[in-house]
Amino acid sequence: MAHRRRSWTMFRAAVAAALVATAVAAPQASAAPAAPDPILLVHGYRGDPSTWADMKAFLEGNGRVVEAIDLATEDNVKNAQAISALIAARGWTKVDLVGQSMGGLSARHFTKALRGDVVVDSYTSLGSPQYGIWSACLLPVTYGGQMCPSSSFLRTLNKGDDTPGNTAWTTIYSTNDEYVPNSSSRLDGGACFVQVSGPNHNNIDNDAAVMGHVLASVDRTCTGTFK
Repeated sequence: MAHRRRSWTMFRAAVAAALVATAVAAPQASAAPAAPDPILLVHGYRGDPSTWADMKAFLEGNGRVVEAIDLATEDNVKNAQAISALIAARGWTKVDLVGQSMGGLSARHFTKALRGDVVVDSYTSLGSPQYGIWSACLLPVTYGGQMCPSSSFLRTLNKGDDTPGNTAWTTIYSTNDEYVPNSSSRLDGGACFVQVSGPNHNNIDNDAAVMGHVLASVDRTCTGTFK
């Protein structure tokens, strides 16, 4: 009887050891990759979401969640508030912003002044007059006139660091832009500068080469020159 008890004890010990070995050897399940941030496309002066049709389809085809906001005004402050409201309504805590022309100013004002706890992982502007264009000085202040270089809006927007925080900042501009000079579309440093030569101002948001640069920029990859 004692022999049987010893044998049973030895058997149980062997089984326990085997289970421990199996548990140690079992491969650990790898964590699922994090989903990409949602992308918000911000149209420019007197534009609408349809301007982003090709860009939106391209980004969605690369597995991104994309929304193009429909802005009701030509006032960057109100537009930034609309951006804030949409992000809150979607429940997004992290976002990539892409703005074309004046939309880049609305998106930058949101990023610098209104984002609160929202993480703007990347900011990309396409032909945006970051430092203004003189022709806009002929427009009413809240109907495009904020793009005037001497406007109080731009003076406030460009006060201090143009590229604060951990946001990946990118400006994309075309040498064929007939409205915004390259010198005005750049930020003051700490940003990726991408120059293209094909599209004009109104077509930069749906140019094939620009789409590739935007896809890289929302992934925090600089395809131009970082300064």
